[in-house]
Amino acid sequence: MSDQSATQTGIDPVALGVGRAIRDARQRAEISMRTLATRCGVGQPFLSEVERGMSMPSIATLYKVAEALGVAPSSLLPAGDAGDVLVVRADEGRRVPSSERPDSAVGRVVFTDEARGLEVYEYIADRDDDLDVWFRHDGDKVLYTVSGRLEVDFDRPGQPSQVLGPGDTLIHAGSIPHRWTVLGDTPVHLFLVVARQSQTQRTSD
Repeated sequence: MSDQSATQTGIDPVALGVGRAIRDARQRAEISMRTLATRCGVGQPFLSEVERGMSMPSIATLYKVAEALGVAPSSLLPAGDAGDVLVVRADEGRRVPSSERPDSAVGRVVFTDEARGLEVYEYIADRDDDLDVWFRHDGDKVLYTVSGRLEVDFDRPGQPSQVLGPGDTLIHAGSIPHRWTVLGDTPVHLFLVVARQSQTQRTSD
């Protein structure tokens, strides 16, 4: 199905592209849809809808799928312009929930580039938004808080939680399991950058 046909049938072209990328990566890895769904903790019918472009996976599910397939999450998302100068406007970028739970916080995918090993997200969330999801992945994470307060918990002995306020920056290894909690009545506004080993670095290694 072409992107034009997808638009005519009401299917989101972005969701269709993500679904194709997941299906192609799964087939390259020679993993059945049932096996992939089991590894990711989702139902096979839902995964089938994702691969057909009928549903858009959450960021948490996308990360689980990428880990199960041995690929970077950015390889499953639409690539950004790889030029030397790029402007992403405030109204641009796909909005994606952090998990499949009904009250999940919604993030904006600002930019992804597998070749550079780079992912950029924006979140605006309050304490009623569900952010109680543990993440763990390759690469380093840079978290900058624009406004509000955020607590970051780490699931590693001896690693204390960190509370971030306006202007604070947290850098940590993505391999440490971590989750977020919004503190106080003011919504938190933050930018998240995930830096992984670039495609060029992997090739040279």
